[in-house]
Amino acid sequence: MSTATITDEPEAKSGGLLQRLLDFIERVGNKVPHPAILFLALCIGTIILSQLLAWAGVGATYEIVKPTPQSIDAIGIGGSVLPGETMPSQPPDALDYHVVTETVKIQGLLTVDGIRFLFTSFVPNFMGFTAMGIILIVMIGVGVAERSGLIASLIRKLVAVSAPAALTYIIVFLGIVSSVASDAGYLVLIPLGAAAFMSVGRHPLAGMAAAFAGVAGGFGVNLLVTPNDAVLAEITNESIHIVDPNLSIGITANLWFGIGSTIVLTVLLGVITSRVVEKRLGKYDPSIAPVVDASDVQKADDAPDVEQSADKRGLRQAGIWFVVALAVVLLLTLPTGAPLRDPVTGDIIGTSPFMDSLIVIISLLFFAAGMGYGRGAGTIRTSTQAIDAITKSWAGLAGLLLLFLLIAQFIAYFNYSKMPQVAAVKLGDLIERVDIGAGWLLLIAILITLVIGIIIPQAIAKWALLAPIFIPLFLRIGVDPSAVLAAYRVGDSPVNIVTPIMAYFPLIVVFAARYDKRSGIGTVIALMLPYFAALAVVWTAFFMAWYLLGIPWGI
Repeated sequence: MSTATITDEPEAKSGGLLQRLLDFIERVGNKVPHPAILFLALCIGTIILSQLLAWAGVGATYEIVKPTPQSIDAIGIGGSVLPGETMPSQPPDALDYHVVTETVKIQGLLTVDGIRFLFTSFVPNFMGFTAMGIILIVMIGVGVAERSGLIASLIRKLVAVSAPAALTYIIVFLGIVSSVASDAGYLVLIPLGAAAFMSVGRHPLAGMAAAFAGVAGGFGVNLLVTPNDAVLAEITNESIHIVDPNLSIGITANLWFGIGSTIVLTVLLGVITSRVVEKRLGKYDPSIAPVVDASDVQKADDAPDVEQSADKRGLRQAGIWFVVALAVVLLLTLPTGAPLRDPVTGDIIGTSPFMDSLIVIISLLFFAAGMGYGRGAGTIRTSTQAIDAITKSWAGLAGLLLLFLLIAQFIAYFNYSKMPQVAAVKLGDLIERVDIGAGWLLLIAILITLVIGIIIPQAIAKWALLAPIFIPLFLRIGVDPSAVLAAYRVGDSPVNIVTPIMAYFPLIVVFAARYDKRSGIGTVIALMLPYFAALAVVWTAFFMAWYLLGIPWGI
């Protein structure tokens, strides 16, 4: 048993300049108030700054790609004075996007209209914060799979068939390709990475960091077409048509670059994990984990002990239940005219009901496999036990509710003020005024995307602002729009892993706290900064080499 004395501060670590710098960032970051207090302060700061800029008359005129407005019908909810809303059945189709010219000025939040917005939007802001809904839906299936013991069993199998050195690269690779399933990687793979590392005696925070780097840092590329590709391509096409109405790109315009980037990033992030992050973290001391009452909250490793024979029965039943659930999904997807195909084009991939339903489908598959394992292994025998597994998985997220409430307000206030749009336009104007070669302009475009990503982490929203600026500019100097879109992907993803404004960043802080009670925002930022630096430098160099060699970007 360890006899180390645990203090409220991480122990000082010796090492080189980089390690001392990261330790300093961790200490400073962890002295920042609770994330809820931080976002409350950001809300107050946004309110004051918006009013000052509004009084100064700051504004901008720009072109932006927007979807055709969709109607939302208000309905009454029995027993409540609050209206409900019937949302559109699907998000806007990629073909619904078009270019519009807007003139916008900063809107103060201390005006009559601003104060009215602060009060009337408070509840709708939280209700419209989609990250919370996604988390709760996915955790229905994942909670059952974890509580039944299926996740722990799969981790044991993964570790058994993987060489110790290969485990890191497998987790990073799965993180990168998880973007084909939208945001599910944040909720499934990141905690799995931590648990897998811990099961082989490695530091769980290193496994968490490797998975997070893959999921978020490599979010913009994949071996396959992802749900975002169709929308990004259509926004690009609308921006192309500002200059050339007869030119367009397809959703596979960056496919070859995406495949190449996936391979390079897998190796890069795996090396950073082994050579930098694990070396800095050292050997894991289980005594720094928080003491949690398992009857109240499901812990990261809260899985029942299962005998080998029961485990085999559980895995067999999990496979059967999974195949049955998958067969149902395929039956609703593959036949001509199936409900999950696009009702107009018949497509499955792209902006189709199937792609829009991936979160629900993933939760369903995990639920089926978890129930099958629970029945076979005897860990979940009744519906009450299944419901208990779900509620315990949700209970573990209770600490996020207040934080998400404040994040939702900050994002709404920030967007209402129009400060993100004006900042993006001002930075975009900078690139138009620079008279240098195309290669250097592409580098500046990547840098601007990185900077804007700090305040606008959403890939589609950011590209909708930047594409009408970047695409016409580069077309006029003979640069392929596919190259510009690839440059945007390089600048978009890396900052996801270090900006607290990213919707899932607080969730990563919660995951870290499961293994180290001293961890906080500073811990996660210090963990992820080496990945960010490596992605920003190496991925940009890879992009420039691809561009200079004239390799095709895609199909």
